[in-house]
Amino acid sequence: MGRGKKRRKVKQKLKRKSGKLVRFCLSNSSKKYSGFSNKFCYQTNIHNLIYKDAIFDNVKFQNSNITECNLKNTKLTGVDFYNSNLKKSKFENAKLKDVIFFNCNLKNTDFKNTKFENVFFISTNFDYCKNLNKEEIIIIKEYPKIDNQSLINAILELSKFTKLYKSNVLHVKKNKINNWNISILYSKYSHDLIRALKALKNRKDKRNFITLYSYKKFIESYLKI
Repeated sequence: MGRGKKRRKVKQKLKRKSGKLVRFCLSNSSKKYSGFSNKFCYQTNIHNLIYKDAIFDNVKFQNSNITECNLKNTKLTGVDFYNSNLKKSKFENAKLKDVIFFNCNLKNTDFKNTKFENVFFISTNFDYCKNLNKEEIIIIKEYPKIDNQSLINAILELSKFTKLYKSNVLHVKKNKINNWNISILYSKYSHDLIRALKALKNRKDKRNFITLYSYKKFIESYLKI
């Protein structure tokens, strides 16, 4: 390993220890990767990588490029793709559960024989992707309104906690909630959502709240659903 590469690795390690996000960039590798879990990937830039048979659990890709990647037979549970480019990537025979595609580029993305369970396509143009069975997905185009002030207040209280705020699942800004995600949660849990979010505020362990799926797991555990 050269000196320059060693220095970069040391800098990345120091950034991770200080809580800063480290961008991952890699392309044209012949190695087969196994996936990962409990990770917030910001501005990840990967191209032509092999994730065949990989497992992803509770992962969020934000403002990322995931192009021409082989995701055949992968299992994705609780994965959020936000403002990301998945052009020409292949999800053939993949199993997607509790996955969100928000404002994504899906041009020539292949969903041949992909199995969907509770998968949302939000503000995403899927006209140019391949083999997508629209009957198996949930499509949201219109911006939802949240008028419940008690709910809004409970969410804004959580923005004080960095571990909950930094992944922007419930919040867009410190003083603005994420209406898209909140509407999904509220339609499922109704007023019990407020009770669960207040319990989350008092919870000591606030790690790994990275995706909408991670919040759903906590809410259902708390409500004993």
